Amino acid sequence: TFDGRYLGPATSLLGIAINRDRALRTIKLSHQRMVTDLVHNFGMEHGNSRVLPLSPATELSATVGDPLDTSIYPYRALVGSLMHLSVTVRPDISYAVGALSRYLASPTMVHWQAAKGVLRYLSGTADYGITYAPSSPGLVGFCDADYAGDIDTRRSTSGYVFVLNGGAISWQSKRQQTVAASTTEAEYMAAAAAVKEGLWLRKLLLDFGFDISPVCIMADNQSAIKLLRNPVTSARSKHIDVIHHFARERVLRKEVSFQYISTDKMLADVLTKPLNGVKHQFCCKGMGVF
Repeated sequence: TFDGRYLGPATSLLGIAINRDRALRTIKLSHQRMVTDLVHNFGMEHGNSRVLPLSPATELSATVGDPLDTSIYPYRALVGSLMHLSVTVRPDISYAVGALSRYLASPTMVHWQAAKGVLRYLSGTADYGITYAPSSPGLVGFCDADYAGDIDTRRSTSGYVFVLNGGAISWQSKRQQTVAASTTEAEYMAAAAAVKEGLWLRKLLLDFGFDISPVCIMADNQSAIKLLRNPVTSARSKHIDVIHHFARERVLRKEVSFQYISTDKMLADVLTKPLNGVKHQFCCKGMGVF
């Protein structure tokens, strides 16, 4: 037992601003102060802002560009700060930050310019955050993969995002541990990662009194969905690591369900590859980031 004091409605938590609109019944989480400090600390306050964190024309590789002198250019510090933003309230920069973090050991000038480009994007969207509001349906997940997107290793990038009450509550952009032999395999592995997160969120929400069963996950690859729904080993799937096949079992148990969605409506695209301006904005709004 301990004494406590009521300090009034929360306005911030670990530097994250909490803005409530009682009339609209919305809550917005943002990190504008950190973005402003970053822009100032790295001397970008007078630079032009960008509409995208990473241009679709940008190709990051370990062999492109001159080696960066990290004693002059604080690449690791910048990427580390961007990573904090990407895992708290800015899922829209998760892919760019994840791609840049692959070169922390030996960055080049190209990587430094790309990192500053993400900062320029943030300077123009400093007030962005995740907004939650009354909406339906309940918990919905989106998963996707960019087949062989990493130029150096040819590994694919998995991405998933779960949206609740109009805003993202969990997301991930991560390079897969093994090289996928096909688009179907890459999407299948991304789906397995999404299933793990979906099951955990289902249990968490159950503790809060919300029974969400099955967890609905959207995917845009028909072959991967068929592989998940039909537990049959074929020549195209028998080499896939057994650790990913648990997803089939969960689908059969009806703990999760997969539904097809067109690529145009796939929110997880922003977590797997650089997008054009229109699609990037669509994904941001779908995740409640504005």
